[in-house]
Amino acid sequence: MSRKKWYGILLILEAILYLVSYGSSIVVNYSSQNLNGNTPLFTVSSIFSIWNGMIICWVIWRIMNQRLNVEGLIAALLLSITQLLMFFLPPFSPTNLMNISFVLNIICLIWICLLIKNVEMRELLNNWKSKDAWKSSIAYLVLFVASTNISPLFILIGMDRTSDIYAFTLRYSVMELMFLLLINVMITSTSEKLQKVFSLLLILSSFVVIGAVYSFISRISFYGLFYLLLSIYIACRVFSLLEKVAVSWESKVKVQDLSSIDTKPEMADSQVEGDIDVNDQLNADIQSNNDKENSPKRIILHSSWLWSALIIAVCHLGIMIFPLFLGNPMYLLILYIGAIHYICFMIATFILFIAMRNGNVGLLNTSAVLFIVSIIGTLDPYWTGPNILSLVLGVLVFIGGILFKNGD
Repeated sequence: MSRKKWYGILLILEAILYLVSYGSSIVVNYSSQNLNGNTPLFTVSSIFSIWNGMIICWVIWRIMNQRLNVEGLIAALLLSITQLLMFFLPPFSPTNLMNISFVLNIICLIWICLLIKNVEMRELLNNWKSKDAWKSSIAYLVLFVASTNISPLFILIGMDRTSDIYAFTLRYSVMELMFLLLINVMITSTSEKLQKVFSLLLILSSFVVIGAVYSFISRISFYGLFYLLLSIYIACRVFSLLEKVAVSWESKVKVQDLSSIDTKPEMADSQVEGDIDVNDQLNADIQSNNDKENSPKRIILHSSWLWSALIIAVCHLGIMIFPLFLGNPMYLLILYIGAIHYICFMIATFILFIAMRNGNVGLLNTSAVLFIVSIIGTLDPYWTGPNILSLVLGVLVFIGGILFKNGD
């Protein structure tokens, strides 16, 4: 079976899994809505469930199509493991094992393992021997998931300050921001000692998230468990444990045969005598993809700090605008009251994207200023959450701009 077929089947399985999970959540919400009439059909958790699925599918597609760092498959593998573990963790129900999502998760997990074993094992071992390879793959996926998880929290802060939910949301937001900060520092840091210390702090922060959520709702946090598995993996990479595994396994891994390499049609039909050098073909494909990545039409400023800010900003805007399509007039009033805030916020987000695409430091500074200026538009205590988010985004963009100036 060719490499693209392996990835194509995985993409289909992942898409079916998340569509089924998303559909199941809508059915459950619809049933609850018929019983008490207070449960919304579309919830933030269900929306971000499908969003996480889109992120995973996007990463898999990028690995398949542009031969990016295959360590991204480890994130998909750990996500499937996390989803399976959630069926066995409190609150446990025997009916969970009869859920179609449970079966699909097992199928996806098995397929990812087979894909790595039969197609990408040698490439994965090569990545494990590189100390910084994880920074360009699995670390960014952690950032994407953490950023999307942070976005809705700052809307929930705008509630009764005396409630327990407000206090918990505030604590949880701080923990998520700390996790995001640790990941960003690890990606940009070149000090091995600092990376080792921060990798241990990542594991500790994951346990804190799990404990905080369980103490409040008596349920194991899905994101906390996912962060924990990823943190353990990153710690193994930073402490070079997987590098030793790669060295010991390298001699046991068989070289890929031609059936797993997608030979270009023109090369397959060529009249040139002699064998095709598969490695030369792969190197040519990788170089071609790198040229595409560095073209003016692509984003040329890849900074973890800026990507974090962009994803959080886009998701935050999506959360505020999406309810309008559900016919809720209350959100029109909210957007009207916070018009100045969201106009500045949208302009800052757009400028940030343009700055990342062009590598313009001046636009980065403008975006950071606009994020902070948006606070002036909503000084009402109800907008404490969005205002804190604007300040956080301004700081993230500012740090990203400074690191870009220094060439980091």
